[in-house]
Amino acid sequence: MILILSGEGPSDIGSCNNGQGRCSGPDFRAGPMAMIVDKIAEDKLGYSLADAGALDHIPESSRARMAKQLPRTFVTGKRRGFETAHFFKEVRALARLAMTESEADETLRGVVLFHDSDGTRSTERGLYETRIRSMEDGFKAEGFEFGVPMVPRPKSEAWLICALKLDAYQYCEALEDSLSGNDNASEPAKEQLHALLSNTGKTVTDLADLVHEGIIDHGRISMPSYDAFKSRLQEVLASLQRQPATPC
Repeated sequence: MILILSGEGPSDIGSCNNGQGRCSGPDFRAGPMAMIVDKIAEDKLGYSLADAGALDHIPESSRARMAKQLPRTFVTGKRRGFETAHFFKEVRALARLAMTESEADETLRGVVLFHDSDGTRSTERGLYETRIRSMEDGFKAEGFEFGVPMVPRPKSEAWLICALKLDAYQYCEALEDSLSGNDNASEPAKEQLHALLSNTGKTVTDLADLVHEGIIDHGRISMPSYDAFKSRLQEVLASLQRQPATPC
């Protein structure tokens, strides 16, 4: 089993150390969101996909190139706005890659696509729902059953703040409405996370290690966007486990 992970950059899913458009194993520097994926998977599977070299990272730039190579007919045209079509195409590209490679080497693959909700407080709920729906539609369009949208609301910082704030893991649902995904807003989520980290002598570069070491306890985080992602990932992992060793 392999999970293909793709996100926005080093501060969420991670980055490649090999200077290439794709990486895994020691060439993949996992970010905090990738570590959360791995921890949830370890709970389900009984082993770490990261330790097994089974996390395959595709950077955002590579994902965009893959989407551009799809036939133009794969875009649903005037019925989809830019926001929906963008994720719809990129998800289809990732799903096609996963299915092609699974058939080639007889190793089943799932896909996790990360993207923040972003936006302002007045638009975040709509953006969250739109991004989730467009990703789900893209996976369905390819007939791909092992796709997982990873869309924090409003941003991944909210999930991490839940674990690091003074009353850790409590009342975290409120963060989805109290924090703004707009980095130009007053007291943006990013600045609040930096402040919490500085109180412990840590920086954002330490976040993946904090998840790995359990200081940020993935199992205790609970808020609607996180719970939806976690539930879907667990469903996909269970489905992958049930599949025959050789894909049809």
